[in-house]
Amino acid sequence: MFFAFSESRNGFLNRNISSGATEVYFGTETVSGRAYLWTDKKHGELYSDPQMTIQNGFTSDVDSLRFTGKKSKGFYEVAVSVKVSEGLLAPTLTESLREYEKKYYEQCSTCHAAAALNRFNKSRWENILKSMQQHSGISDEDLSAIRRYVLLSITS
Repeated sequence: MFFAFSESRNGFLNRNISSGATEVYFGTETVSGRAYLWTDKKHGELYSDPQMTIQNGFTSDVDSLRFTGKKSKGFYEVAVSVKVSEGLLAPTLTESLREYEKKYYEQCSTCHAAAALNRFNKSRWENILKSMQQHSGISDEDLSAIRRYVLLSITS
């Protein structure tokens, strides 16, 4: 479903990758060339687990997904083939987030000291980031990357 084959098919994505109707987000773990994600089959969101801890992708064609047979709390596990070129997989989540960590500190240290990530919970971070975009003029793309970096950092 996705791009060229990588020798190491285990790791964490350094970039969002998409093909056809499905996109898998940076920081998502791949095992044997697959991202194991969860969906409710009604909406296109693809989550890390049935508790919807963090969204790891999106599809506009749920019917095209490969279901593993696992079900929990109204969610179904899917295996999305993730074949990426060399350099788009990092061996650890921390390494896959380095570029986004840099972006966080560059953007958030412009006007004030960047807050320690564990200082706030997920809900509070959501409010802070929305507010900061209005004040700082951060682009939607940068805000999305910073938001994902923060949420991955505090939930992993």
